[in-house]
Parts: sequence; C-alpha cells; structure tokens
Amino acid sequence: MENRLIRMSPEGFADFMKVLSAPAAPVPEIVELTERPAPWEAGYVAKR
Repeated sequence: MENRLIRMSPEGFADFMKVLSAPAAPVPEIVELTERPAPWEAGYVAKR
C-alpha cells in the first residue's frame, strides 16, 4: 500500500484526517502486554 495512489474526494479526505487526528483508543491486549515484567525482571513468569 505504501506505493499505491489513493484517490478520494475533498470531503472524504477531511473525514480521513479527522479520524487520524482523533486520540487513539487503548487496546486492552497491548496495555496488558506492556505491563508484564520483562524476562530479566523480578516477577517474570513464563507462559506456555
């Protein structure tokens, strides 16, 4: 996609920019992942 031409109307572009400018919503799975201790930190438990 990074090498593709994308065409849209001015109104569509305005809507697209509005979506990109809005604050991001947190993804619970990613939040949980970032809160886990790293393998070299105390409290790490291997998940299998």
